[in-house]
Amino acid sequence: MKKWLIGIVVAGMLGVGWWLVSPLFFDKVVNEAPETSTASHMKENEEDTMKEADSSSQDAMTSDTMKESELTGMFKGADSNHHAKGSVMVSGENVRLENIDVTNGPDLYVYLVEADQETKEGVSLGELKGNMGNQNYEIPSGVTAAEGMKIVIWCKQFNVDFGSAELGTGM
Repeated sequence: MKKWLIGIVVAGMLGVGWWLVSPLFFDKVVNEAPETSTASHMKENEEDTMKEADSSSQDAMTSDTMKESELTGMFKGADSNHHAKGSVMVSGENVRLENIDVTNGPDLYVYLVEADQETKEGVSLGELKGNMGNQNYEIPSGVTAAEGMKIVIWCKQFNVDFGSAELGTGM
């Protein structure tokens, strides 16, 4: 009877150990196509309905509006054990992570965080789809990204930041 109990405990410990350690040895690459933003749909609709307006001034206005609503940032690692690189672009409710390369780990999530907040107090955009590549996330309704906020890759299980990108305009 004791051998069975010991076997079950050992199997459980091996399973938990594999779950915790295996992400460090395996990369998951995700390559999603960019989402079309509402800003680009608005631009197309404006061009269709305002054919009589001067096209050069219209394009300039639309371009300026899109530049003002887009936020960008570059990822940096949280410490010497957790690296992160790549870029982020926020346009309306869409978040795009491009060419990211983040240390893999268990239970990683993407969070939108105010400058003075802890990561766990931020807004979850969902589980990190892969530690490498290009990914899209949607900001929940009622939440708006602003300059100075951060996109953070966070390990929920151990409350550890793996990397972050501060959002700004014209970066």
